[in-house]
Amino acid sequence: MSKIDKEKAQTNPASVFNKPEDIVKNRELTAREKKKALEEWELDTRLTAVAAEEGMTKDDDKAVDDNKKNPLPEIKKAQKDMGVDSEKQDGSPTKF
Repeated sequence: MSKIDKEKAQTNPASVFNKPEDIVKNRELTAREKKKALEEWELDTRLTAVAAEEGMTKDDDKAVDDNKKNPLPEIKKAQKDMGVDSEKQDGSPTKF
């Protein structure tokens, strides 16, 4: 198994991990790094939803997004599994 790019895992976790649960199970990241990765994935998911709703994505992107499963429930479960209470965070877009 190859080592992951920790910086990329925290700034663009969806490009490193297949699903949020993979972050929780990862042994290379510290708890703090896992928390940051999950928070970033959640923020990216919310911002993408806001952009799509406001028509700020290409039509091709929307067709692809319609076929993708929304990862937010999995992200929230992973955060809960780690004991992270993301509900207390302020400033995030709230489309979900």
